[in-house]
Amino acid sequence: MSSNFFTQQDLARRNTRILVVLFTIAVLLLIVLSNIVVLLTLGFVNPEEISQFSTSRSLPWPIISAISLGVIVAVCIAIALKWLQLQGGGKVVAESLGGNRIAPDSQDPSHRRLLNIVEEMALAANTPVPPVYLLPERAINAFAAGYSPGDAVIGVTQGCVDLLSRDELQGVIAHEFSHILNGDMRMNIRLIAILNGILFIGLMGEFIMRSSGGARYRSKNDKNGGGIVLLGFGLMLIGYLGSFFGNLIKAAVSRQREFLADASAVQFTRNPKGIAGALKAIGAHHAGSKISNSNAAENSHLFFGEAISRFSAIFATHPPLETRIKRIDPSWNGKWPNTNDLKEAAKLNSPISSKANASDKLQQMLPILLLSSSRQTGSAIAIVCCLLLQNNDDILKTQLSLIKEMGNQELFNQVDALYDSVAALNPLQQVQLLQLVVPALKTLTHARFLQFEQLMQALKKVCEEPTVMGWLVSTFIDNTVATEFDKSFITKRYNGGSLADNSDTISALLSLISSSAGDTNQQQHAWQEAIAALPFKLAHSMPKPNFAILDENFQTLLALPPEQKSILWQAIEKCVKADNLVQIQEHAFLLALALLLEMPFQLDAA
Repeated sequence: MSSNFFTQQDLARRNTRILVVLFTIAVLLLIVLSNIVVLLTLGFVNPEEISQFSTSRSLPWPIISAISLGVIVAVCIAIALKWLQLQGGGKVVAESLGGNRIAPDSQDPSHRRLLNIVEEMALAANTPVPPVYLLPERAINAFAAGYSPGDAVIGVTQGCVDLLSRDELQGVIAHEFSHILNGDMRMNIRLIAILNGILFIGLMGEFIMRSSGGARYRSKNDKNGGGIVLLGFGLMLIGYLGSFFGNLIKAAVSRQREFLADASAVQFTRNPKGIAGALKAIGAHHAGSKISNSNAAENSHLFFGEAISRFSAIFATHPPLETRIKRIDPSWNGKWPNTNDLKEAAKLNSPISSKANASDKLQQMLPILLLSSSRQTGSAIAIVCCLLLQNNDDILKTQLSLIKEMGNQELFNQVDALYDSVAALNPLQQVQLLQLVVPALKTLTHARFLQFEQLMQALKKVCEEPTVMGWLVSTFIDNTVATEFDKSFITKRYNGGSLADNSDTISALLSLISSSAGDTNQQQHAWQEAIAALPFKLAHSMPKPNFAILDENFQTLLALPPEQKSILWQAIEKCVKADNLVQIQEHAFLLALALLLEMPFQLDAA
């Protein structure tokens, strides 16, 4: 499955390039049309004299250059402003749509059910558990937004929560997680900024037209006032024409990605009835999937279902419901459920019914104490501390002293209460627990997060040399939770580099992985297996792990293009599996590395 997701990420990347090319063409057309409108409406060129221009030298090139530069600057400013607005990642999009973050430890039955499903799907997809936002909309819809799994959020409408069964809601959430893994989010968020640039021309024309609307009535001999109004009207038409073609591009790309996300959702849940049922519910519901928020139009391509009304199918960002359902459920008879069926689903989702159905899959994976603790801010910090503690009496004593000194007595007590339970988990469960604490840690204040980060670094430095687990845990927190507080940690773009350009960092990473293989001979064997899978040469003998290089350059690995990451992942897998004994520790190691490097990987693929 991992190779499929790498391929889809690369396709999303290529689609982004195509969008940039099409956008450039659209801007060039806007420049040409803007020049024509300005030259004619403001009298720089007389329409009767156009046919007399025998050569290009006759044209007013200084004016044309100024107009062209003005259009380019206006579009760039509009894109830059929107881009800056979106630097905060997924949470900015969710908040702009009226979403309110659901507390990770919420005990509201309907919220708890939704959060549990998101947690389950995150573990199935091997991604950090994202924060969940609830939109006050009656429609049945959802979205995923962000640049990468580390800053992703899931948004769900109230109608989705109220009217879908658990299986149907799970299908919707699985669909959104496939967008995260397929690399669609980064492309989608760029679309918002790009289309804003094109639309800005139209908004500028509308502003000119409104502000100059009375000018033509000042004097019958005043031709400039009327010219300015015509200029505004012309620019408005040009801008909306650009937006017209921009939305066509957005719709065409989005529709194909929706089919893929539907198929991936079935792959995740192994239950086609779930997502098919959700699509049928949209068809039956009077509000459908339409979002009333004023920002719905610019974000329409993010949603699970068609978010706004379209006067033509060619602008639809999603395939027709009937087509999507038929692809998932070929036996569907074409009839929508009636409203009574939806009301019945709502009854099944009532608090009383939810309490009766308290057996969650997550409770079968992890002890209830740790599940509950992972959802609360203070105890989530304690869990991370427990994962960093060493099974060495002297080191453990020093680490516990640091927790009391740099934290507080309450944190020390929580660590003391949870340590035995965390230590009793197998490595795979520990990785899953690390994924679950992310939403709770993202509710920290910035100041408290910095204190927590200082404590993590101090716990690591107690050891003479950092341990693999200690490095994995602290680096994961730095590159996932830190995205909430520091925009520089969000991986916004691919760096375009090759593996060879990052040879020192890759060497440090593979030597770290090899160092956990066993004795010296096994470590060397693991190293040889890894470097044989790379398209460039590294030293024959395994070097000593270099944590300084890893810490300094790790984000360059996160930003590698998908096809380069795929090759790196093959080397990592060969390194971990070099002894041909795929055990639970190795499964956990692979999952942790994939989680850390934001690489699509699932346990059943091992």
